[in-house]
Amino acid sequence: MLAAAILCKSQRSRDDFLFYLFILFFALLPDSDFLFGFFTGDPNRYHHLFTHSFAFVVIAGLLGGVIYAKWRDENIIFSSAIFISAGISHVILDCLAVDRREPFGCPIGWPFSQKFVISPVLLFSDVTRSSDSSLFFPSLFNMHNLQAVSIELFVLMPVLFTVWMLRKSTGYRKTAISKM
Repeated sequence: MLAAAILCKSQRSRDDFLFYLFILFFALLPDSDFLFGFFTGDPNRYHHLFTHSFAFVVIAGLLGGVIYAKWRDENIIFSSAIFISAGISHVILDCLAVDRREPFGCPIGWPFSQKFVISPVLLFSDVTRSSDSSLFFPSLFNMHNLQAVSIELFVLMPVLFTVWMLRKSTGYRKTAISKM
């Protein structure tokens, strides 16, 4: 759904950059939990907690959709759905990745459930990073993480390409979703 929306919106020229920035923001928002850890000196301390729940993502996406729609005169439902999809895709992908720190997985049902969920089939590698705030960002740049990102791109780019090809083959027109 997210890939389809991005491709549909790609027919609109200069307003797209801002829309893509909002999508990127909401796709990365679950990892805002690193910020809480920086205050304690351990950026990983709160990773995969409440910001990796569907409730957090839905509330944030709805709020963001309303703000964006009002500001840019867009459809609230469309904007909210895209921002929610961006955040949920992050959480789902994290549930499909190796997690080396307890509790394993993500609390997708928080606040209604304290259970952490991780897929029994892990498609993606973990991202190695330091627990020391001063070394956190430099520690992200290593061969292991480059390999992990390469695998994610290898798996996910065909999905985007397929949506793009389907859109192209159906003769999609911008007017079909104006103000969507």
